[in-house]
Amino acid sequence: MTPAQDAYAAMARLYDLHGWDWYASTYGTRLIALLNERGIVPGASVLDAGCGTGTLALLLARAGYRVTGVDLSPAMIARAVVKDASGAVEWRCGDLTALDLGATFDAVVSVADVFNHFDTLDRWEAALAAIRAHLNPGGIAFVDAMTCRGLEQMDVQSVQERGGITLILAIVYEPAARRSTLKVTSFTPSQVAGGRYERTQETITEWGQPVAGILDRLARAGYGRVERVWATNEDPESDDRASILAWK
Repeated sequence: MTPAQDAYAAMARLYDLHGWDWYASTYGTRLIALLNERGIVPGASVLDAGCGTGTLALLLARAGYRVTGVDLSPAMIARAVVKDASGAVEWRCGDLTALDLGATFDAVVSVADVFNHFDTLDRWEAALAAIRAHLNPGGIAFVDAMTCRGLEQMDVQSVQERGGITLILAIVYEPAARRSTLKVTSFTPSQVAGGRYERTQETITEWGQPVAGILDRLARAGYGRVERVWATNEDPESDDRASILAWK
């Protein structure tokens, strides 16, 4: 399997400035309620798999969970550590497809398109199996990712300006490959005097997978009960996101 690449090395320090940690504010409270409903209550151990700059992990910690955050990107983890002044979360670096933290958890959550960075269902299965290996008996995995339809809806070009920061996005979705390519250019005020701006560029690729294929890989990875949650359509391919609970 080809080694994973850090797609966010250049953008990590700007990630929160551009609002890319949106999941915590949009779905965080709903996710905590879902965990509580399924018996994962404050005090339980939770792994945020693909934690990015740590916004969701810190929200979970404030809600009373014992949280570990892991991400492929050392730059993203470095930002998370800076945000976690009280040391509420344990931060680790690791590739989800070959994860070995030497610990198990009551729940593992992986959200905000983390799994969309896997280009094949084989990588999905490897990550799902690794997550299962990090669950306590009866533990729950929650995976939330964009469907092919969701990625197709993101096929746009835009210019966003906020607080003196400019973000230029060009997103192209290729249906045949189920691939979405994001070319991002960011202009932020430079630390050097004189009204200059610093330009940062990055290309980020995501892939959609058939939901039926995802469910098959969950079974192959050894999960028992599986449940779609937050669905708005009977046909999962008609939803923009696939939100799935799976039990060890």
